[in-house]
Amino acid sequence: MKTNLTRYSILFVVLISLSSWGEKAHRKINSSCVEFFPKELQQLKVWAPILADHASDPDQLKRTDKNEFVKHFIDIDIYDDFTKKHKIVEDFNAACTKYGKAKVIKNGTLPWTTDSTYHALVHDFKTGNWDHAALTAANLGHYVGDGFMPLHITANYNGQLTSQNGIHRRYEETMIDRYIDKVQFKISKIHKVNKVQPFIFNYLYVNNSYIGLLLQADQQAYEQAGRQYKDSYYESLWGKTSLFTIKLLRESSKTLAELIYTAWIEAGRPKMPESQGKSIK
Repeated sequence: MKTNLTRYSILFVVLISLSSWGEKAHRKINSSCVEFFPKELQQLKVWAPILADHASDPDQLKRTDKNEFVKHFIDIDIYDDFTKKHKIVEDFNAACTKYGKAKVIKNGTLPWTTDSTYHALVHDFKTGNWDHAALTAANLGHYVGDGFMPLHITANYNGQLTSQNGIHRRYEETMIDRYIDKVQFKISKIHKVNKVQPFIFNYLYVNNSYIGLLLQADQQAYEQAGRQYKDSYYESLWGKTSLFTIKLLRESSKTLAELIYTAWIEAGRPKMPESQGKSIK
């Protein structure tokens, strides 16, 4: 019993250290989303610093809330349905019935957390709780960002199944922090999302496809750097992954903008107060 407890304690420490995109990436994703806002949301551009400052709040919450951790990932390739059909049961209750609630929770609830946070934002808009809406949008941005980080959508979340331990932090934080200033987003028009939950699952299915490219790039960069994780390794890793990494970060930011826009429409297009954003710290 004591041995098992020790094992689980060690595992928890390891898992809690695996955040989503690092703080700089989450700030970039959240703050940049306002650039995608249509004219109707121009007043909410003042949210940019709030969205940035609170972009990693959910990661901090993991340290005090034992229920938070599973909200940041989904080991979607653990499900036979995904392996066979590249799709799983998307309704939470139906998924729990088919796969077992314990399995669903254990393997992560990211898509359902993203959906529930979206609906919380709709509620904030409907009730005119604008200050809280900004914080809810920041949380939404975090979960959306997690859904665009490939290693949050696989059971091989740290390369432990392919002898590439540590890839999670090397890619999402160490490499990104080195090259974040090179990340620039091309702004394009956004649209209302017709069905939010399928929309969320769809981008998870798509982003899972980048895992193979990422793991291959890591292995090649490691070999080219003399099997050491030194500067030349990160230069090579960035060179091999920058195109799809920038795409993932950009699409994450654009997706956040689309969900905020859709939440505002679903709430009935409430009028925004002139002082929006000034009272939030």
